[in-house]
Amino acid sequence: MGVETMTGERIRESLDVAIIKPILDDLSLRLDRAGIYYRVFTRSKSLDSIKKKLEKKADQYRREGKKLQDIIGIRLVFYFLEDVEIVASHLREKSIRDSESNSIHDLREHEVDGIGGLADKIFMPSRLNLVFRMDDHATNELMCILKSCEDFIDRELVDNTYEVQLRTVLSEGWHEVEHDLRYKCKDEDWWIYCDQESRMLNGIYASLETSERTLGQLFAEISYKNYKQKDWEAMIRNHLRIKIQKDSLSPEVKKVLDESNKTAKFILKQEKKELLDCLFRATRPYPLSMENIVYLINEMQDEGEKNDRLSELLRGNARRETLIREILPKK
Repeated sequence: MGVETMTGERIRESLDVAIIKPILDDLSLRLDRAGIYYRVFTRSKSLDSIKKKLEKKADQYRREGKKLQDIIGIRLVFYFLEDVEIVASHLREKSIRDSESNSIHDLREHEVDGIGGLADKIFMPSRLNLVFRMDDHATNELMCILKSCEDFIDRELVDNTYEVQLRTVLSEGWHEVEHDLRYKCKDEDWWIYCDQESRMLNGIYASLETSERTLGQLFAEISYKNYKQKDWEAMIRNHLRIKIQKDSLSPEVKKVLDESNKTAKFILKQEKKELLDCLFRATRPYPLSMENIVYLINEMQDEGEKNDRLSELLRGNARRETLIREILPKK
């Protein structure tokens, strides 16, 4: 990248293309291979925002040995509550820090005048944020972009880290409202006499969290009814809640499940995290067809538990066999 002087808009575009896009491509590849339902949002700080924050906190950063860390951010928004922790567990392997802002200590640390009473924080929403360090290439791109700013920016005060926030679709809407209409107004006096309403705003989040948990329970009940009715494709789809291809099980596979309650039951009881951990290990796409999922779950069982007839029916695809050996947990 050249060192031509860039305006604020060009700075933002360069951050999006040179840094955010490669990071996002990698994240999307992993989530797509696991079939997770999600949406993604990104943002990069404007030049004005960077300058204002550094002007405000430069002395503090130098005194405390800290740096500006949120120059770019990525938010992953999941359809289902359980996927937040599943993905966080996978991503933590490469993170340098994570924070779950839901402890009493954290609430006190983030008290705000006018909305700082602990009673106001009883329903404070939890936030799961992971911090990662850019690789050498992205770090060099960042420094080049900052060097080319039309206004001087002390690059020594800008860290080569970025944050990934994990949310659910229901909490995402609440966070957007709260951020724009409460957090950005935290220094305004009217919050002093609206502490009860502030607590109620947090209560709305608590009801959304309850709804998210209820949603998971609802699909668990649906999948159990599918199991009782021997509606195997519906059972698998509703139990796992991942993007499985719109295909069907063969009559032979259905017959095995019809005749073996034990096999159908271990598919119904398959832990979603264990299955997704296998899919995360894949270095190449494992096609998420209905029969591929059944085959993988069967092969994940201990030798005395797996259904040999099912293995015989579904074995034979050399590419799939190679992938299976690659992603199965070592026993």
